[in-house]
Amino acid sequence: MATSNKSVVVSGGLRIRNQKTIDINLLCELCNLLLLDPIQLLCCGTRLCRWCSIRGVPENEPFTCSFCNTTQAKKQAHADRGTVRELNMIKIECFSCSWNGLYNDYRIHLEKEHADFECIDCHKRFYSINLYQEHREEICEYRCVPCGLPGCTELIKWFDMGAHFLSMKHQTILSIVTTDICIRKKHTSDTANPFNVDSNIQQELMAINENIDSISSAVDNSLEDCKRLNSERDHIQTKNNDILQQGKEIGKELQSGNEKFKKCMDGHTETEKQIDDAKNSRWPTKPLVLDMNDTITFPIAKQPNDINTPFSIQTPEFCTSSWGYKLVARVCSTYISGEEHQEYLSVYVSLLRGNMDSILVFPFPYDIYVCLCDQSKQKNDIVSVIKTGDNVSVFNRPSS
Repeated sequence: MATSNKSVVVSGGLRIRNQKTIDINLLCELCNLLLLDPIQLLCCGTRLCRWCSIRGVPENEPFTCSFCNTTQAKKQAHADRGTVRELNMIKIECFSCSWNGLYNDYRIHLEKEHADFECIDCHKRFYSINLYQEHREEICEYRCVPCGLPGCTELIKWFDMGAHFLSMKHQTILSIVTTDICIRKKHTSDTANPFNVDSNIQQELMAINENIDSISSAVDNSLEDCKRLNSERDHIQTKNNDILQQGKEIGKELQSGNEKFKKCMDGHTETEKQIDDAKNSRWPTKPLVLDMNDTITFPIAKQPNDINTPFSIQTPEFCTSSWGYKLVARVCSTYISGEEHQEYLSVYVSLLRGNMDSILVFPFPYDIYVCLCDQSKQKNDIVSVIKTGDNVSVFNRPSS
């Protein structure tokens, strides 16, 4: 590493526990710590922490580098992005705890766990003394700084400096100082002609008064602008309140509409449920099998107003037994117009494919008895027999 003849002690870098394992080119030439925000001097390529470059290398003009003794018109340095890329690839062990990780993660770790320096004005915390000092001296808006005007001894918050410059006290002191400077300057130049002193002083005072008048005019304009901005702010605030009120009313209307929509959907759901219940109540949904008497009964329900209208009803599928034949029946009315106006009831029985067809005998060998039960007390039932021998082909093994 290059050596510096600077006697000023600065510390702008990062302390790490494994510094001996780090490439020496990644250490600051001044503080000998891991580079923080690295800067490179253009004259000799020396790498420094940004804070070390500010505090440890003078800004004299002409500038003489303390590392290579090169003389330039002024100091030339730039941010070293290449070094930043190298820093981001090294593994670091925390100087204060057992944490380890990459460079950027180390800075985040320091901010979270080791920010021991706190600004007394804004209470922001810092992990590095140089960052803390830079904040206190140049960045913090709440720091107190002297006015700088001779005769004005006040300490002013940085954010309030503009208002202080326009204050009556500051303007009065400024006028006195300006007048005093002008008098002393003119007194030297007009010693040979004392008769011109009063005239010159009056001219200077008139110029100062004109400047004060112009400043007062600017202040008045600023105050008018403040009033106008306050008025516009109040107008915007009123509009915002109106918009918020309209939003609340729209929200209430939407809520009411949602409630009505929910009621409609609930009614629709209930109606669909009733329709499904009505459909399901017409016929049983579980597999139907003939009872112990080889009989199965299907009700035919019709409304009184529909008693004379044509109809067609199909039964659910049913089996002769759990391992028997599968069948379905259809009942429909047939009306023949003419002089006799005869009406018939047709019953169709169809043989369906079933799971047990491979072990069953075909053609279907059994006679089928169809009975239309009389619900009145007369019990005049109508019974018809479908014999398999009458049409054997109909009772062959079903193909579909």
